[in-house]
Amino acid sequence: MTEVRRVVAPNPGPYTGPGTNTWIVGAGPVVVVIDPGPDDEAHLAALHERLSGKTVGVVLVTHGHPDHLPLAQRFASQFQASVLRHPELNDGDIVRAGTLNLTALYTPGHSADHLCFLIAEDGAIFTGDLILGHGSSMVTYPEGDVAAYLRSLDRLAAMQPRILFPGHWDPVTDAMGKIDEYRRHRLAREAQILAEVQRRGGTAAELTRRVYGELDEKLAVAAEMTLRAHLRKLVEDGDVREKGEVFEPSVI
Repeated sequence: MTEVRRVVAPNPGPYTGPGTNTWIVGAGPVVVVIDPGPDDEAHLAALHERLSGKTVGVVLVTHGHPDHLPLAQRFASQFQASVLRHPELNDGDIVRAGTLNLTALYTPGHSADHLCFLIAEDGAIFTGDLILGHGSSMVTYPEGDVAAYLRSLDRLAAMQPRILFPGHWDPVTDAMGKIDEYRRHRLAREAQILAEVQRRGGTAAELTRRVYGELDEKLAVAAEMTLRAHLRKLVEDGDVREKGEVFEPSVI
C-alpha cells in the first residue's frame, strides 16, 4: 500500500467540515501532493513540516474551488514542480512521479472540472468533493450537474475501489458502501423533489421551503441551489416542465 499522509487545512466550516484535506502521497524521496488547499501561511508551514525534506514531483488538484486550489501554484513553485488539473489532465491520463503512477479520472458533477485520482494497484481513489468522508457532497445549480454526478459515482463503483481518500473528513474504508450510500441519497432527494412537484407545482424558492423546511439564510441558499440542480435534471429527463418561474409536472 502506497504511503498516504494527510494535512488538514485550517479552513473549517459548514461546507468544508474540519477543513480541506491535503494528501501527501508516496514513500520515496519524491512524492505527489493532492489539493494544496487555501493560500494560508500556517497550512504552507504544516505541509513543509510533514514533507520532512522530501521533494514534491507534481501537485495535483481535483477541482478549482477556493478551498482546494489557491495554494497550488505558490507551493509547487517552491519545488519547481508542475500543477496539473483539468483541462491539462484528461480522463485516463497517467501522472508519474518517483515510483508512483496515478490515473486521472474525469468525474464531473460537483463541478465541471472535477477529477479523481486512482492508484490502481492499491484500489485507492482520491475523490476530492465527489465523495466526502462524512455527510453529502454539494451539487448546486448552476455549476453542479446531478446527471453527471450520478454517472461519476457509477464510474467509481465500476472500479470497485478498496479505499477512498476524500477532500474533507476521514478516509473511507467501506468504499463500495459509501458510493452506494451517495447514489441512494441523490436518487432519494430526486424522488422527494419530483413527488413535491407532482403534488403541487411551484417556484424553486417555494419548493425549497416545502422540501427542506425552515433553514437559516445561508443553508436556505445552498438548499435552493441543490434543488435547482435536481430540477434541471428532472426537466431534461422530461419529468418536470418549467413555465416561467414555476415548475410543474410534465403530465397533469
